[in-house]
Amino acid sequence: MTKYTSSKGTSLLSVAAIVLCAMNAMAQNATDKCRLASVIPLSREEPPAKIVIDPPLAEPLASRGVVVIQYCSENLHIVPVFGPNALAVSPRVGHLHVTVDDAPWRWADASGNPIILMGLPPGPHKVLIELEDANHHTLDKGIVTFVIPEKFAAEKEH
Repeated sequence: MTKYTSSKGTSLLSVAAIVLCAMNAMAQNATDKCRLASVIPLSREEPPAKIVIDPPLAEPLASRGVVVIQYCSENLHIVPVFGPNALAVSPRVGHLHVTVDDAPWRWADASGNPIILMGLPPGPHKVLIELEDANHHTLDKGIVTFVIPEKFAAEKEH
């Protein structure tokens, strides 16, 4: 009887582990999709760099009017390395340029962290995210659109 119970317990643990792994695989977002092995140099025939951008996280946008945009880059490491000599590095390195609502200015980001925007007025907005090489040449880009809920208009006035 003990062997049967132990075997049944082992089977239940195996099923639980399989379900947990499947749930983790289905819950992936942009940052989970783009992991490179950083210890293996790539040939100069690297595939094109690409940016993968998720829509803003729903909960902070709806509850606080805060925009959190997760992204990742394929075939390019986001790091604070700039200049012509960095173009020869393999795997490729670069950074982002971020422009909000077609502003005439943008900022460069080399953190690899999500983009977080606070204090935008209620209404529709657009964020252009450009994947740049170390010399500020655009390799790929994406646009994220969202709406800051009207309920945050009163908070701005106080």
